[in-house]
Amino acid sequence: MNWEQICDDKALEDLPYRVELTRHGQLLMSPHRSYHSVYQSRIIRLLNTLLPGGEAMPECPIQASSGVLVADVAWASPEKVKRNFDLPSWAESPEIVVEVLSLSNDDKEIRGKREAVFAKGASEFWVCHRDGSLQFFGPRGRLRKSRICPKFPAGVASPIT
Repeated sequence: MNWEQICDDKALEDLPYRVELTRHGQLLMSPHRSYHSVYQSRIIRLLNTLLPGGEAMPECPIQASSGVLVADVAWASPEKVKRNFDLPSWAESPEIVVEVLSLSNDDKEIRGKREAVFAKGASEFWVCHRDGSLQFFGPRGRLRKSRICPKFPAGVASPIT
């Protein structure tokens, strides 16, 4: 199967899992806990507020050499949104890719996703830990804060007021 076939498969549309596709055509399914969705929502809301010129989105599929990776949250400039809008999966990475960690994630997997999206043109990769704290990375390593969105907080766990 390819990504477009997976997207069109009625048997897969109501799964309560995030689905990704390996380069060998294998489906990877990851279940999420409630905090995962809450953190995604908070990150999207903040990105749309702090970077109103682009588009923050959930579950963004990115075609990488390792297969189709699905970013928990991504932010892209209008130009990248326009170029990738009608594609089954993004041919290039959005500028910011955010991974909200689940119990099943390990360091090797996250490092692989980070390297894959940087190879496809991402400018930053953010990791949101289970406690809501964030780490920011650029292609050359860890950043003290986001360069694209320097006002973004170091965490999203506190209640939204």
